[in-house]
Amino acid sequence: MSNTYRNDKYLELLRYADNEMLSVLVKYLTIDKDGELRYTETLTDNTEFKAADGDYQQVWQQIAGELQHFGGDTLVNLCRRSGVEYKEVLIDVCKKLKIKTDYKAEVVKIEQALLAKLFQDSWEKMSESERAELRKELKVDTSLTSGAALTAIIAAIRMGGFMSYQVAMIVANAVAKALLGRGLTIAANAGLARVIGIFAGPIGIAITVLLTIPAISGPAFRVTLPAVVQIAAMRQQMLNEKDPIF
Repeated sequence: MSNTYRNDKYLELLRYADNEMLSVLVKYLTIDKDGELRYTETLTDNTEFKAADGDYQQVWQQIAGELQHFGGDTLVNLCRRSGVEYKEVLIDVCKKLKIKTDYKAEVVKIEQALLAKLFQDSWEKMSESERAELRKELKVDTSLTSGAALTAIIAAIRMGGFMSYQVAMIVANAVAKALLGRGLTIAANAGLARVIGIFAGPIGIAITVLLTIPAISGPAFRVTLPAVVQIAAMRQQMLNEKDPIF
């Protein structure tokens, strides 16, 4: 038996998501930091999930329901027999990270605020040469100071568009590499794959630090943070999949 999925417009994208991207989300939900199955996960024993044999689009509702339960309080979940909607999970993650944004806004705007925060944290851990290379890849004016370049990138992320997509994939790849030992498998072009691969180190360090802060890094947060990053990347991928730049 798996956790019950409650209708959630912000998780409907899982129905259409790239299967490789979904496989990363499944790993976050089912595998712990030691590479073992999580005690609280229900997916791997679910009959439909097992029958899907890795075709995760078939069982997107089971995957979504699992995330909703990780985002809710266990005792409350037992009483109502379902978890919480994705937006509540996302907001909880953002508040733990003390992100200042409009929590009444659409989910994509809150996700962009999260991506901006994680990118900013990782920027501080980059060398000047790494920052210069990233500015080049993101096509940011090279005449700007480091601080001004960061401000410009953060503003672009929050506005949406192709840079949000690039940063979402950069961050999601770094999280996967740091937590799972391997990055995303990008079926797109070599250009985007090159960009996301270059900056996995500094971003991975920033994510690892966040997941070891005792005040925020409880068992549920260690699932929900990477999960919402992955979903944010999926959403940006779908919003920009027809972009002709790469």
